[in-house]
Amino acid sequence: MANTKHEDAVMKMGFDYFRNTILKMLGIDYQYEEIGPTELVELTIHSLYMDFTFLTTGGFYIHIEFQTTDKKEVDLRRFHAYDAVYSNQTGKKVITYVIYSGGITNVKSELDCGLYTYKIQPIYLKDKNADEVFRKLKQKQDNGEAFTEDDYAALSLTPLMSGNMSRKDMFKEAIRLTKPNVELSADKATAMLYALADKFLSKTELDEIKEVMSMTRLGQMLMDEGMEKGIELTQTASIKKLMKNMGWTIDQAMEALDIPEEKREKYRQEIN
Repeated sequence: MANTKHEDAVMKMGFDYFRNTILKMLGIDYQYEEIGPTELVELTIHSLYMDFTFLTTGGFYIHIEFQTTDKKEVDLRRFHAYDAVYSNQTGKKVITYVIYSGGITNVKSELDCGLYTYKIQPIYLKDKNADEVFRKLKQKQDNGEAFTEDDYAALSLTPLMSGNMSRKDMFKEAIRLTKPNVELSADKATAMLYALADKFLSKTELDEIKEVMSMTRLGQMLMDEGMEKGIELTQTASIKKLMKNMGWTIDQAMEALDIPEEKREKYRQEIN
């Protein structure tokens, strides 16, 4: 995926929404200080990529993995390697939750490592059906009812649920359902769907998702013509574009772009 300020902002929004809303819906409820790094370079030989890490206020890391397959001990050894290297590099404890997509149940969650046992906490989406979520939310839209925060959280996870559609089509349908909505939660759900699509779909499939996203408010920012032509925007122009396309305040735009606190007053004066 292209490394642009706009895509970084979309991905950050998705990560924040996942941490602050979706994890709580799944029963993973902690207070966090920051998003943790997810790339581990081990002896500069190869890199290990984790899905999500978050530093809690308790001083330990929560490590989240998404799994669409169950390779039993092979997966456990990989997770164990992640956690061992991560703990060694950070000097902190790591607790790993693995979210399994629909159809996967009763996985092996403990690994005998000799003098100790490594454990993960599995979370199953087996009881959640994407078709049912789509049906319920389409009915709400037809009735003119607003989506709740729980609705958006469920919509964000539909591509990992069971259902009759392909995963790619689940992404498309979920993004389409956010399109008519103007709440910030709709943009956050779209951002989370894009972050998951970037992980699970091929480049060709991801291009299709971008086409669907182009019809949403968030997509207008992501697919900006200037970006397509490789024109790099100044920080001020990026803030203004986020404010215009997303309807955000200047503070929301600067937060999404990770502008340092000491520079924010300068941008407030320039833009106001």
